[in-house]
Amino acid sequence: MTDTSTPAEAPPAVLRQDAELIAGVVAAAGRGLVDRETVAEVVALCAVAGEHLLVVGPPGTAKSEAVRRVAGQLGGRYFEYLLGRFTEPNELFGPVDLRSLREGRVEFETAGMLPEADIAFLDEVFLGSTAVLNTLLGLLNERVFRRGGTALASPLRVCVGAANHLPEDPALAAFADRFLARVFVDPVADARLEELLEAGRRPAPVAHHGGGPGGPEDRLGALDRLAVAARGCELDGVTPLLASALRRLRAAGVPVGDRRAV
Repeated sequence: MTDTSTPAEAPPAVLRQDAELIAGVVAAAGRGLVDRETVAEVVALCAVAGEHLLVVGPPGTAKSEAVRRVAGQLGGRYFEYLLGRFTEPNELFGPVDLRSLREGRVEFETAGMLPEADIAFLDEVFLGSTAVLNTLLGLLNERVFRRGGTALASPLRVCVGAANHLPEDPALAAFADRFLARVFVDPVADARLEELLEAGRRPAPVAHHGGGPGGPEDRLGALDRLAVAARGCELDGVTPLLASALRRLRAAGVPVGDRRAV
């Protein structure tokens, strides 16, 4: 029987160690990135918050590099894919299990695919077909992959989508709204071009794959413990301030729906 109980919140001393560990992960991932440190920070923040991130910016602005570095430092299973108009669902979610099909069951082989990933990056995310986006929507919402006879609880901590711009098609609005966190990036400013060129000559940080203290299991465990603690935070003191900020945003013409407000 699967244990569906919520893990107990860790002691404060453990949470402090977890926070320091994840801060070190973010710092290592951002080392050598020019003006993309914020992307690395928000990926980790979204993993703790249990939300998904959309990174918007023109091609060639290191969106994917920033995500890869964070994933490499955190460890765990990573899935990355560039979506297109003709991307088939099985390219993301896995092919039909032929052995089950011979027995009259439609099930899918998900090993190494998106449903079993801890961290995922989907480039050009709005180019996916309706079949891809509808299946993805359920996975992002519920962390459960359902297709055919397959129903699989996903370990997905955060999915990062990337796009050159926000979609104008109203049909994509509901899907885009599932990425509650958004970071907009531009090419590195002229004043920092020397820094960019120097960083481009240096090798990327080595991904952390070793075991033991501070290894991938510890890092993902730290994320999970911080996520549990975050859900237990007392927010009554800041609720009036948040409500005031939301009113100001709406008064300024910035659309903030109920889901995003919460």
